Parts: sequence; C-alpha cells; structure tokens
Amino acid sequence: MFELKQIVKLANVNPRAELHGEDPKPAFDLKIEATCPSSVLIHFHSELRQHLFKKDENPDLVDQVDQMTGGDGLTVLRYPKMGAIKWDWEGAGYTATIDYGLGGDSNIVLHDCKIDHFKIEAQNGGSVVLTFRIIAHPDTEDVGAICEFMARDIDLTLTAPEAKTADDLFPDNMRKAA
Repeated sequence: MFELKQIVKLANVNPRAELHGEDPKPAFDLKIEATCPSSVLIHFHSELRQHLFKKDENPDLVDQVDQMTGGDGLTVLRYPKMGAIKWDWEGAGYTATIDYGLGGDSNIVLHDCKIDHFKIEAQNGGSVVLTFRIIAHPDTEDVGAICEFMARDIDLTLTAPEAKTADDLFPDNMRKAA
C-alpha cells in the first residue's frame, strides 16, 4: 500500500462542507506535492517505472557504480516530451501526521483520511513528482495550524490502514506480479 514519510509541499488547502446524511460536516482538501524516488511507482503498478524510465545509453562513472552496486540504472526519461500523467487510484482509512515542529503531542494527526487525484510527473535523473489530494476532517483547533502551513514545506507521514486482505495490499493490476 502507498505510504509516505518525508518533507512535502502543502500546495493548497481547500475548506468545504460534506454532507453526512443531512448534516454538513467540515472537510479539508490538502493538495500535496512530493518529490520521490521513482521506486515509489511500485505502489501504483509493477511495471510503471520501467515504462517511464530507461537506462542511460552513455552512463557516466556515477551511473556505472550505481549499476555495479545493485541499482538498475533506470534514470533517463523514456518519453521526455510527455507531461504529467493522471493516475486513477484512491485509498481510504489513511492517517496523516503533520509535524508541527515540537514533535509528539504537538503534531497534527488526521485520522480516516482519503487520498486520491494522483498525478505523476517523471523527472530526468530517476525521480518523480507526485501530486495528490488528502481529504481530511481536522479538529477545530488544528484548522488554523493547517492553514498556516499552506504553500510551505511540511514534514508529512502518511500511514496506510492495516491491510485485511490481499486486495488491500495490491491494486488490481499488481496481484499477478506479487
């Protein structure tokens, strides 16, 4: 399952109301931008990384050492003119923890979040920029702190819910590969 623990950019915060039955409930859409190693693509499809990247035809010494130490050398964009691609995947039941700077009890912990609206942009050198949305229902006392971080880098830990079945562990297109 997709998980993340790194510094990301909180690109935007969108407060809105969701209807739960007939009662409106505050909801926040958090737009996240994360630059990750291309290995993160395994969470979306077992062959996605090989489709977006290829080996350098003229590797320099650093690339040669990487390959000798077990790296696969997939660092060059296979399709350099291709822009970001949308990926139709969503997850529910996630916990998002935003480090508020003091650690522990000061952290903002958002439970039962949904993640979706993934966009994948491959970068030359073997990294990808992931953009996605976290739908959260923060406590009133956390709303101001979340808005305070808008358009800034935050330390985010995104934890997947505990897997109950093989379907939870692997997307449909990965069951055979696993």
